[in-house]
Amino acid sequence: MNKTLLIEVFKKEIEKSTGCTDPGAVTLAVAKATEVLGEKPDKIKVTVSPNLYKNGISVGVPGTGKRGLFQAAALGIYLSEWTGEDLGLLDHVNEEMVRKSNDMLKDGSINVSYLKQPPDPLYVKAEVSKDSDSAWTVIQGDYSNITQTGKNNKVKYSRPLEKTEDTVDELIKYKISDIIETIKHMEVEELEFLVQAAKINKAAAQEGMRNESAVIGSALSSMMENVNFPYSAMMLGKLYTASAAEARMIGLNVPIMAIAGSGNHGITNFLGVLAAAESLELSETELARALAVSSAITIYIKGYVKRMTAFCGCSVAAATGVAAAVVYMLGGSFDDMVNAMHSVIGALAGMVCDGAKESCAYKLSTATATAIEYAYLSKEKKVFIPKANGIVSHTIEGTFKKLGQLNNPGMVETDKCLLEIIEEIQSR
Repeated sequence: MNKTLLIEVFKKEIEKSTGCTDPGAVTLAVAKATEVLGEKPDKIKVTVSPNLYKNGISVGVPGTGKRGLFQAAALGIYLSEWTGEDLGLLDHVNEEMVRKSNDMLKDGSINVSYLKQPPDPLYVKAEVSKDSDSAWTVIQGDYSNITQTGKNNKVKYSRPLEKTEDTVDELIKYKISDIIETIKHMEVEELEFLVQAAKINKAAAQEGMRNESAVIGSALSSMMENVNFPYSAMMLGKLYTASAAEARMIGLNVPIMAIAGSGNHGITNFLGVLAAAESLELSETELARALAVSSAITIYIKGYVKRMTAFCGCSVAAATGVAAAVVYMLGGSFDDMVNAMHSVIGALAGMVCDGAKESCAYKLSTATATAIEYAYLSKEKKVFIPKANGIVSHTIEGTFKKLGQLNNPGMVETDKCLLEIIEEIQSR
């Protein structure tokens, strides 16, 4: 395999995000539409796809102490000068912006709804207006992928939808074994950016542990004991991932390195591997290659299941990558990696995604600890879910394809039902 392609995929699929990517996309769309309008609007209308609505309706928005897509939309008009920073624009939220956006929310000038049949599973259209002037922005395919802008019924910018996944399609033409072999022979300098991403996410975890608004990090910290591997890595992985995820989900102003379009995937991917590496006292060289293994597997799986899923992608994509990476750090064979990945998928494939919120911290930490446990069982005990067992297929690539089938068409109706449940609960 060409290592240049792999690095290109990594750099396209890993990006900085402040706050949850779903409300972040809404904020970006409104901010861009405001920029096109050329003045602050007094009305905002946002239309999104069902999955994006599900993921954004309950999650915290950084720097506001508030939750949901209405708050995200209101902030957008005050962030128009930072649209070039994509999902990092929420870094610039301040108290004055929050006050002004809250005034807009009170007067009912903001509307957010979802389309039952959107043009793309990941879709945002923001329309803003002031007096007789109006402007719009469309994001689709990926969270910062602007495909159209316009003003006063005239299109100003338009390009065909080129999904980030198009690059991933090149990756999934290769066998997993070929990708792992390529990583083994890469120079650590080529992968240093992955180590830096892990450190950024660890900083978010540390904020989650010390911030008074967060609770799970301090609770898990009190449970930490001086134990041997794999228990040390399992508990540290739970602590890191739960703390970072809660900090992000309640809206603390912490940047996260996302992967495959998801900050929570990035938390699981980078911090699960980092926790195991710290427990094993490995060098940054070994950590860098392990992060490459996990990142490649996470992105590869998402090539089949796509951005928006009815099941928890952190458990079946990122955690699966963590399992492979931990086997790698333990010196296991490729077969050991496959067996560990099969165990994670066979055990966790049914965990549903019911939107972004605090419970994600519990899911991420559970999936991370499970991934480390199954890596240890596969490498050291030769215990794993056998092939051709339930959703587990005869090859690892075949299992990934079946995951894609399970998501769509398999769980399309499940996703609709989840959205109805969430709407009913929110209405109360």
